[in-house]
Amino acid sequence: MVSDKPVRVGLVLSHFGLGDQSFNDMQYNGLIEAYRRFDIHTVFRVPRSEADTDMRPVFDELIHREQCNVLIAGEGFQMGPLVYELAKKYPDVYFIVFEYKAGVLPNVINAEFAQNEGSYVAGFLAARFSVTKKIAFMGGVDIAVIKDFEAGFRQGMQRGEPSCQLVTEFVSRLPDYSGFYDPKKGYEMASRLYKEGADIIYAVAGGTGNGVIQAAREAGKYVIGVDSNQDHMAPGQVLTSMMKRLDVAVLRLIEMRIAGTLRGGVYRFDYKNGGVSLTEMEYTKKMFSEPLLRELRTLEKQMADGVITVINTLKG
Repeated sequence: MVSDKPVRVGLVLSHFGLGDQSFNDMQYNGLIEAYRRFDIHTVFRVPRSEADTDMRPVFDELIHREQCNVLIAGEGFQMGPLVYELAKKYPDVYFIVFEYKAGVLPNVINAEFAQNEGSYVAGFLAARFSVTKKIAFMGGVDIAVIKDFEAGFRQGMQRGEPSCQLVTEFVSRLPDYSGFYDPKKGYEMASRLYKEGADIIYAVAGGTGNGVIQAAREAGKYVIGVDSNQDHMAPGQVLTSMMKRLDVAVLRLIEMRIAGTLRGGVYRFDYKNGGVSLTEMEYTKKMFSEPLLRELRTLEKQMADGVITVINTLKG
């Protein structure tokens, strides 16, 4: 199906652009690493908004002007429908889309992450560290993938300390996706949750999480970051970050395309293949006891070895 022409990769980021300390930055890092390692053409674009009228011309430019034969859609829930439409029209182009699936096409790669696994370990850590035993989960939008984060986190909390209470709130609800890019609202919600007794918030809300981190800094409370390593954004207040290694996924999928082994279908990135992990906790490790750190290392190894079964709300 796909020709043997030189690999030309185009990445379409979400309209938030670079500097989000999250999804966009991670994907861009993977693209740059691929450029450094391989003799390929790479280019990225940022649409002006999430509207189809702004996204479609960007994809068209990458296909026609840049002649990209690998296109990475940086934001599945908004770009997914367009990806499937274009994939049918351009069968010689591989389309990589994160966490979005609407059928099976030979040139569509559905990349997903085991956020339930990483969240399980994060939940265990939060439950063991919390003093108030009241922990909050703040989801950007009530979509399925965010609920998968919450389910894994809750399960890990219950293992860490069954008496912990989890308060779950969403910044916005479908069809409103603004919950992923509203730091002001994230700050306001987090400030309230801290005042109501939560001492740790797991912020799974994209750019909105920046506001949660600010609230944690001001309140002297704690937050768990997500997607990329956000520990440096409030040293000592960000306990750790549950990283979805989009950089690893981008690099590996491009490498497979270069090797000629990439095929349409679902590719899952988990603890076993380095697709998810907690950070090294550069600023907070000294806050945890050595027995707790050993427990975390054991949990992560068991996760990689398939010893622990974590709820997967997306399965099937």
